[in-house]
Amino acid sequence: MPKPPDPNEHRFDLDQLQLALSMSGVTVWRMDVGTNRIYSSALGTDLMGIPPPSGGWDAPNLVERMHPDDRAAVIAAAHRARQTGRPVDLVTRVMHPDGLWHQILTRRMAMRDAAGHLVAFLGMAIDVTERYQAEEQLREANQRIALIARSAGIGTWEWVLPDGPSRWDEQMYLMRGLEPREGAPSIEEMTSYLHPDDRDYVSQQILLAVGGHGPTQYEFRIIRPDGQVRWLASRSVPMHDEQGRIVRRIGVNWDISAGREAEGDRQAKAIALRESEAKSELLARMSHELRTPLNAVLGFTELLLADGDSLDAASRRVRLEHVRSAGQHLLALINDVLELARPDDDTNATHPMATVVLDPVFDASLPLVERAASARRILLSHEASLPPGLAALADPLWLKQVLLNLLTNAVKYNREGGWVSLSARAVSDEQVCITVRDGGLGMSPELLDQAFEPFHRAPDRHPGVPGVGIGLAVVKTLMERMSGRISVRSTAGQGSEFELWLPRAAGDPAAAGESPNFVRLAGRASAPAAGVALPSVAGVGALEADAGDSTAARRPVLLYIEDNPVNLMIVEELAARRTGLAFHSAADGETGLRLAAELQPALILLDMQLPDLHGLEVMARLRKDPATQRIPCIALSANAMPEDIRLALATGFADYWTKPLDFAVFNQAMDAMFGPTAG
Repeated sequence: MPKPPDPNEHRFDLDQLQLALSMSGVTVWRMDVGTNRIYSSALGTDLMGIPPPSGGWDAPNLVERMHPDDRAAVIAAAHRARQTGRPVDLVTRVMHPDGLWHQILTRRMAMRDAAGHLVAFLGMAIDVTERYQAEEQLREANQRIALIARSAGIGTWEWVLPDGPSRWDEQMYLMRGLEPREGAPSIEEMTSYLHPDDRDYVSQQILLAVGGHGPTQYEFRIIRPDGQVRWLASRSVPMHDEQGRIVRRIGVNWDISAGREAEGDRQAKAIALRESEAKSELLARMSHELRTPLNAVLGFTELLLADGDSLDAASRRVRLEHVRSAGQHLLALINDVLELARPDDDTNATHPMATVVLDPVFDASLPLVERAASARRILLSHEASLPPGLAALADPLWLKQVLLNLLTNAVKYNREGGWVSLSARAVSDEQVCITVRDGGLGMSPELLDQAFEPFHRAPDRHPGVPGVGIGLAVVKTLMERMSGRISVRSTAGQGSEFELWLPRAAGDPAAAGESPNFVRLAGRASAPAAGVALPSVAGVGALEADAGDSTAARRPVLLYIEDNPVNLMIVEELAARRTGLAFHSAADGETGLRLAAELQPALILLDMQLPDLHGLEVMARLRKDPATQRIPCIALSANAMPEDIRLALATGFADYWTKPLDFAVFNQAMDAMFGPTAG
């Protein structure tokens, strides 16, 4: 027989329901349509802030407790529930005795009897004031953040993975000079805003951000529609779902152009300050280095003038040797400064590289420092290159200058009885390495770090060694111009090792040699350039009768067009030592052109800076006149810049000599053209 139901079990279910409603804060209510009275569960008192009157709340009175702006919505919600037969939700504000409006979320549903007549509304209600307050606080915080961001020019964005940008705020568009709009631009459109030089970089950063798990930060440039370039910074962080997966990124952009400009100004000022300090230091050093040999030149000249004829030949020669040595030091200093100051865009295209066999270059370089080495008993050695005939692609004169500077330093900064070695090896089919080693004083790590800086030296270590510290800077510059590089290892007290890395020459080394079309270094007077054929006296130029010769021998004519009396006197005296040579001069270009046509000289020496015409114009007019177009001309000028030399040689000069004139160069050229002097 079935067990009858226990009424206490039903009571237990009702108690559980009441407990659940109490825990959830839900109030259950019912409004009878016939009586217009509202009845609620126990929580109704808390919901309304007051206990219900006896027999429930009167509906119109309860509506009066609601916010006036919400009353129409409450009536409309009841009407919809009656019409649709479905639950209708509504949030309305109710005044509590504490004077505060509480936000009440209500749900109602119409109830009908068996005949379909409306009998009541059944519903639930819950106080959501705290949630609304939290949302309002969040809204206010967001508004404050948005206001701060706008004031600071910060734009915010959101990137949903993997689809791409999903939201840009107004500021993101404004900082790019664009009209704000809903949503975010496409990736293609975003890219179009970027500076062309930054597009690849930003694309890489976006890829890193999409695939990364941490924050990102980078800076980039944009171009506004008006053409203005601005710098922006970007920062972003990943957002995760409940499973820890990255589902989107949120980030900010802001304009950092002002900071960039300020930093640029700061760096420019710092650079200007360093350059100013370096210039001051350079001027101080140059002043000292120039005045030292000038003191010797002027001092010994004064002594020679003061002593006059009372000075014996040996003493006179000693003083003149000092004058010459000081002058040579001045010239070397000027040459190094000119070489270092050559523009960086003076490329190898202007100076074609040649195949240079290294062993002959070594053999020609070592004797240049032999005298200085012997004076200090320093042993010079040359290890034969491996393989034999090893050749490099280089400018022959530049390579010689590099070796001479390194060998000179190796001797100067050595010890009595020390050693210096020169060697070369093939590193690969593409590269050769030249090594200059010495067992000298070496360099400390501090000096080694600054070895190739111009005008840097340690005079306290070697106060007696001349120079201003630009030799290694010149070496580094020349190596770079030959597509090479230089490295150094050194230990204080143990010596130094310099390595020169150059491209290896292709082809048969045995057939290689110095370039027949080498370009002379600025300020380096030398023998006539290889390939320049100065004609012999036979069949060239007019021959002038010598009035003092009974046989009426005729002499070749040398014409020097020069306006400086001292320069003119030097060449005239050198020419006077050649009894078979007639010398004529002109102090300006027009006179020189006239004498050239009249005298038909065998050779013309031509200054570049004349009082009336430039030397290049004189040369052009000589070549244009059939009477003078075949007369060989040599430029003799104080203009020692490489551009001046190349331009002169390109216009037809047989050679270019720089002042001060190298007597050996002059005599060698005269011997080649007119034969050795007998005078």
